[in-house]
Amino acid sequence: MKISDEISPKTFQGNGVERGRQTSDLDEFHIVDIGAIDSTLFPLEYSRKIFYTATLLQGNYILEFEDRNIEIFGNSLLFTTNKIPFGIHAIDGYKGLSCVFKEEFITKSNSGYRLLELPIYKPGRQNIYFLTEAQARNFITIYTKIDNESKADSDFKFNLLRNYLLEIIFNAQKLEAASSFVKTNSTAEVIACSFIRLLESQFPIDSPQDIIKLRTSKDFADELALHPNYLNRQVKLSKGRTVSDIIAARLVQEAKILLKLTNWQIAEISYVLGFEEPSHFNLFFKKHANASPTQYRKLK
Repeated sequence: MKISDEISPKTFQGNGVERGRQTSDLDEFHIVDIGAIDSTLFPLEYSRKIFYTATLLQGNYILEFEDRNIEIFGNSLLFTTNKIPFGIHAIDGYKGLSCVFKEEFITKSNSGYRLLELPIYKPGRQNIYFLTEAQARNFITIYTKIDNESKADSDFKFNLLRNYLLEIIFNAQKLEAASSFVKTNSTAEVIACSFIRLLESQFPIDSPQDIIKLRTSKDFADELALHPNYLNRQVKLSKGRTVSDIIAARLVQEAKILLKLTNWQIAEISYVLGFEEPSHFNLFFKKHANASPTQYRKLK
């Protein structure tokens, strides 16, 4: 069965994603026609920061994860979190629909569920479900309801969209888990990879307005829905260094780049790297680089 048999490929153009590109006014929930994307790489890389997806794919694809590539074919469901970046290569063209949404779209207060408590979206997982024709028809029906409601002007629009999305999630969780669960090598490696990717997603810093948001172990632990001590243990087990050591090393690396390649004032560099006072940045940099920011900038 083709999705186009049920839904026109033009249906989703302009619904918050233009030609597969994030627009500035993208809000908490959108549905995307993958068939409208004309890239050789499905551009869901923005999902690594704030977006989750529930995607119905048709055709042959190669999914690229940290440690492996996975080939999928036919009708399949792909659920991705913002914790593990990935890529999708289409072998013979893109066909499908994707619900793209923020964590705030499903919360205890608005649905009775917390997104990260649902098995499909627990940290460290990307779930793939291979569908029979009958199963594909059932999911296409739900996606069709989402499409219709997304274009409606109703006071209860987002309540219905949320319910339909949960209908997709709950129906997927009833499918065979053994053929749908994908993870990287170990818990420690999964968590360390997610932490490193979150850290790197804040760089490079391109302007004095690009202020990093995640600076401490607690910041990253909160983002990954983990306890700070547990995060630190798993990262140290995988990388041999603490979370704080890795963060500090990356901040020093970026500081050196900004000191050498920009004419920003040291106070500006201090600010974008998350230091409340330039004096705190000076002490931090001197401790790790054996020179003050001013001295380092003068070095050839």
